[in-house]
Amino acid sequence: MMQKSTILLLIVGGLVSIGIVLSFYGNQVIFEDLSKAEGDVRFGEDLIVTIELDESVSKKGIYAVQILDFKEGVFSAIVYDPLGIEIEAHSINQEVFEGKFNIISSGIYQLVVKSVNQEGTKIFGVIGPEPDAAAKSLGFISLYILIIGVIGMAGIGIYAIKNRLR
Repeated sequence: MMQKSTILLLIVGGLVSIGIVLSFYGNQVIFEDLSKAEGDVRFGEDLIVTIELDESVSKKGIYAVQILDFKEGVFSAIVYDPLGIEIEAHSINQEVFEGKFNIISSGIYQLVVKSVNQEGTKIFGVIGPEPDAAAKSLGFISLYILIIGVIGMAGIGIYAIKNRLR
């Protein structure tokens, strides 16, 4: 009996390990093409993140902003195309904000995060091409494998406890 539960424990432990490795690899694949920046943002001091995008590679872009000391109505995110034309603008109403935009021509795109507050707030900004479906599915697959592994470990724990009681 003990040998059987040990083998099952090794199998689900392997599943959890595979899930963790796939999760790490999936995040690397998703974030490798994105441009990232962080800094203190206050009135007159914006966070600017730039990236060169090619419309022949991707037609959609994404951007995200994370605010550590969030205050509603204080921050805005603006995306500019290579000609300096504003193509997206949003008032940020949550701690983590994500948006999408169309890549209409190749060149340098900018994400600008502004604040009307006088005191500085730590902000992280990301902009880049939207990850393809394969990269996104890798994240979901790793999550499912992790869930199966954790459920399996719980099941093996219950199985081992029941066998000890007999």
